[in-house]
Amino acid sequence: MKMLSKKLTFLVVFCVFTSSISFSQKLITKEEISTNKVAEIFKNAYIEVLSVQDSYLKVKDVFTAFIDIDADKRFISISGNYSFQPNTPKNQILELINKINREVIMVKCYYKESNNSINYVYYYWVEGGFTDTSLIKAYKLYNTALRLSLKKDTNQIIQ
Repeated sequence: MKMLSKKLTFLVVFCVFTSSISFSQKLITKEEISTNKVAEIFKNAYIEVLSVQDSYLKVKDVFTAFIDIDADKRFISISGNYSFQPNTPKNQILELINKINREVIMVKCYYKESNNSINYVYYYWVEGGFTDTSLIKAYKLYNTALRLSLKKDTNQIIQ
């Protein structure tokens, strides 16, 4: 009975150890970051990659977003730009942007007066390395923040 117990214990420990190795994520270092690598991560997560450029890519899941890699590879920014309804008073736009920035702390938004739009930005720090899963979770967090901000837009001035 003791021999069976030892074999069973060994088998359980072996299985746990083996599964932890096979399911662990590789840390992607600063040197490995490229738009092609990031595009591969999004494709593997079944997120549509619309275009890949040298310094950024465009993806779409719930919302379309631009994924920019910092020149020094310290962070990846996730951003999007959405127009306001034409003829919306500037004070109403600024009130909404201030409300979003106060109440939806996961992203920052800015008013681009030149094209009457709101720009959302989320900075995901990668300087010490990151995993595929952590990047996709950051992107999902960005999408959640956009959904929350649209709920704040009770006058529906964002198109």
